[in-house]
Amino acid sequence: MATIKFRVLHKSDNAQIYLRFSLSREKVFQSKTGKTINPAFWSSKTSRPIQKLPEFKNLALELNELEIFIMRSYNSDYAKGVNFNKEWLEGKINSFYNRIDEKTDDSVFLIYLTNFIDFKKSIASNTNSTIGKYNNLKDRFTDYQKKIKKNYLIEEISAKVLLDFKNYLVVDCNLLETTATRFIKNFKTVIFDARNNGKQINHQIAGFTTGTTNSEHKVFLSLNEIEKIKSISTLNSDWSKAADWLVLGCYLGQRASDLLRMTKKMIYSKTDFEGNPFRFIEITQQKTGEKVVIPLHNEVELILSKYNGDFPPVFANNPASNSALFNRHIKKVCELAGIHEMIKGKVFNEITKKNEIIETEKCNLVSSHVCRRSFATNFYGNKLFTTPQLMSITGHKTESMFLNYIGRTADDWAMQTAKTFREIAQQKIS
Repeated sequence: MATIKFRVLHKSDNAQIYLRFSLSREKVFQSKTGKTINPAFWSSKTSRPIQKLPEFKNLALELNELEIFIMRSYNSDYAKGVNFNKEWLEGKINSFYNRIDEKTDDSVFLIYLTNFIDFKKSIASNTNSTIGKYNNLKDRFTDYQKKIKKNYLIEEISAKVLLDFKNYLVVDCNLLETTATRFIKNFKTVIFDARNNGKQINHQIAGFTTGTTNSEHKVFLSLNEIEKIKSISTLNSDWSKAADWLVLGCYLGQRASDLLRMTKKMIYSKTDFEGNPFRFIEITQQKTGEKVVIPLHNEVELILSKYNGDFPPVFANNPASNSALFNRHIKKVCELAGIHEMIKGKVFNEITKKNEIIETEKCNLVSSHVCRRSFATNFYGNKLFTTPQLMSITGHKTESMFLNYIGRTADDWAMQTAKTFREIAQQKIS
């Protein structure tokens, strides 16, 4: 049976208090607690300070808590088959007093996060975007800890810590609620990775949620609005190219970073078992490294025919400039197409340098990302297409990610199923 006894071995005014941990006659370990006391105020009988002064009462309570902590740790680690020795005892005492090397100990959250990021960098399939979001988390949480003057251990990260951090992101950093929620989602990913690597985490984390990003305003172009864009006749050269790229994007379902680098060299033909030919384009998505194969819609073929089977010319040779010009031109294209519906959406405030939610005309909210979301939204729910079919084109890896992307919920699924049930019933009646 494990027993604990506190001892004072020397007679100096500031004698060290030792913790003696006995498992058997052969297994007895002793370590300094880091606490000192004048031996005149120590009781060998009770193994505690003589509680004549308030500070000695507090020290006695502290030693009681340390004893409870060591015993709980022993019971927990015994079930795991841990080897008990002096190093284990010293480690537990240091853990109780939060005595850690904050530069190297990966039980410190930011140290673990740094190692997590380094590991992500070593995996070729992880993109700069993936690495970037965890670097952003590291920067934000570093600033937060400086503000509150506290360095968190992994096991100290509780639901309250996450809520306080999220509140800091929204109030102090002026981030949108949806952006702050994404930070918390990434935070939890790191915490769960720590758990998978044997770290102790707070029991509240597993069931903790701060909501989803589903409330974010989703801007997309309907099929009718795409038709309006196709029908514009008075366009200059850049606007005309932008209109064609925009329509292409709405039927190819890709991010601008992939859409604007498409060429006819990526297109190939394939026949089915009946000898019918079909045309496809194959591309590896830059952000995820995912290979996607997209059948060419008739609307795509019509635009390619305008350019001798190729895609429209781009706006600049530099990818960043190309994307920026595309973003600028398609706003004008949508304005000319009469897409003036008043909706809420996210815009960048040049004065505050922050994103804000405002109500404005849809043409002002259109950006290059509208292509992929329009494709996913317009074809989702069409009985001719399954969700996995659409996901294979957009590159979403899970159905929940896809549905959140287009802003659909469990209620939408239920309504769709209810309508199907009614159609089946009506078919039986007729």
